[in-house]
Amino acid sequence: MNKLLIICGGDRLGKTSLIKSLCEHFDYKNVTVRHCDKPPKDLNEDVLMYQLKAFKQEFNLIFSTQTMDKKYLYHDNIIIYDRFYSGEYVYGQLFRNYTSSVLKKKISDLEKVFLTWLEPYCDMYLITLTADSQFFLDRDDGNSFSKNLEQKTQELELFKEAHIFSTIKNKLLVKVDKTVITSDGSIEFLHTHGIKNVNKETNIFREKQEILSDVINFIK
Repeated sequence: MNKLLIICGGDRLGKTSLIKSLCEHFDYKNVTVRHCDKPPKDLNEDVLMYQLKAFKQEFNLIFSTQTMDKKYLYHDNIIIYDRFYSGEYVYGQLFRNYTSSVLKKKISDLEKVFLTWLEPYCDMYLITLTADSQFFLDRDDGNSFSKNLEQKTQELELFKEAHIFSTIKNKLLVKVDKTVITSDGSIEFLHTHGIKNVNKETNIFREKQEILSDVINFIK
């Protein structure tokens, strides 16, 4: 059975690293990775239709088959999406003045179409990465839409909402950070984890292998 993995979550929470780890785990055999980037922040009011059209084009690629009896989807056994439509639920509300109800309706209609088509031929998994709000802010490189703790907190909450209302049956919410107890001024700790200010309680990334194991056990 083919597998379709959708990896979602905010910027710099480890989506790319997780996908690389998954590819290495499967030895890059029968794996296709596709990337759906978020649109520019200043697109006009038609951005939602722009996004939905892009998603439908992606579905058309998945829907293509090798045989007329639809025995296979695509040419690979594992398809991994780096971001997908749930991001529009987040950024559409935060930065483009769309309401939750409008976005839920549009996205649910879209999801119903591709789920109906894909479920008989493909195991689908939604994996959403999340973290502590301050950790999320500390990871920001200046290129994200969200710029402060309030926006980062809202972004995380909206990704959780999108995760919950999705009708994909197999869903996993993965917290990528953990809290550790440190000693103030630990230079070695600072260098190892790239943290500017060390307090007695500090959040750091969980080990990549630990996160990968969570996902592998989930999709088995």
